[in-house]
Amino acid sequence: MKHILFIMFLLSIFSCTKHNGYSLSGEVPEAWEGKPVFLMLNDINQPYAIDSTQISNGKFLLEGKFDIPRYCSVLIYLDPNNRSDRSKLVNFSLFLDSTAVKAVCDNSGKAPVFSISGSNTQDAFQNYTDQIQPLQADRKKTFTAYTQAYYYGNDLTKAIDLAKQTTAKARKIQDAQIKYIKDHPESVISLHVAQELCKGNSSLSRQETEQLFTALSPRLQESEMGKSLRETIQRKQIFIGQPFLDKELIVPDGSSKKISDFVEPGHITLIEFWASWCQPCRAEFPHIRKTYDKYHPKGFNIVSISIDSKRENWLTALKEENLSWGQLLDRRTPPGESAFKAYNLTGVPSSILVDAQGNILSINARGGWLDAAMQEIYD
Repeated sequence: MKHILFIMFLLSIFSCTKHNGYSLSGEVPEAWEGKPVFLMLNDINQPYAIDSTQISNGKFLLEGKFDIPRYCSVLIYLDPNNRSDRSKLVNFSLFLDSTAVKAVCDNSGKAPVFSISGSNTQDAFQNYTDQIQPLQADRKKTFTAYTQAYYYGNDLTKAIDLAKQTTAKARKIQDAQIKYIKDHPESVISLHVAQELCKGNSSLSRQETEQLFTALSPRLQESEMGKSLRETIQRKQIFIGQPFLDKELIVPDGSSKKISDFVEPGHITLIEFWASWCQPCRAEFPHIRKTYDKYHPKGFNIVSISIDSKRENWLTALKEENLSWGQLLDRRTPPGESAFKAYNLTGVPSSILVDAQGNILSINARGGWLDAAMQEIYD
């Protein structure tokens, strides 16, 4: 009996295909013969390629070693001579660990789809995704209803209620993510989730962001991923509850003023980023104008910051829009002077709501969210 148990034990070891590093084998269409394949580390602030190979007989193999599981992207260039053409790029992401991983491509649909097997960390990530996805789907459904009410239904009362519901559901997702991190401090999945929560401008305070990092195990904190996350947190300047970031920018007459010149103590101020070429920005001005006219007598102010690269385009748009509040043009050079970059923004329109003490109240104060904030503060 002992011999049988020992043999079964040996078989279990070999069946796990454990080894001293990662191994990613791929099966792809034979029509991709000779195409280059790159493995990118995708879990740090500056992703880079760590391995490459070519497809041979419909297969590829990438092997190497990590200290901890890593979140990677596989890039396959179908036109190696034109790597800027995104339509000729096939890519997928996955976690690689110390198991043999297999990626099989199904190219029968409109776009290639890869099924991943063998990665214990990828399986854990899928389990996490299965927990979060229903919450995300519920929030998306509510947000879609908000969009319909606000943009097409002309029902502001309903839109405001749906905006509040969307925010509550987003917080529910965030709470679930934070709980996962605290419950799994040794898991690289937790580090990945923390990265997602900390990138860009989130609704987390500085203290909450720092608590996410310290909830991770020392091993994860000192990993390359962990150091990258620490750098992200240290570089962030925009947090809920922190003072707004002041910058000296350009006013219409060509002189300079600071954002703080338009943020009066005791008043609520909307810092609105836009551009003359941004149709969604300009489409929202009529609504913003109504909100301003209604609440300005109660102490509500606005300062708009254009990210236009050409001053004349900005000035033309100002004449067309006839906006009655403060206007600034963002500085493009030197890069350190750009308010858009300093506020860690990725697109326009973007709105930052500042409270009466000059602290950031909201990083998403557009549409129904702006009206919801105005009702809560003034009505």
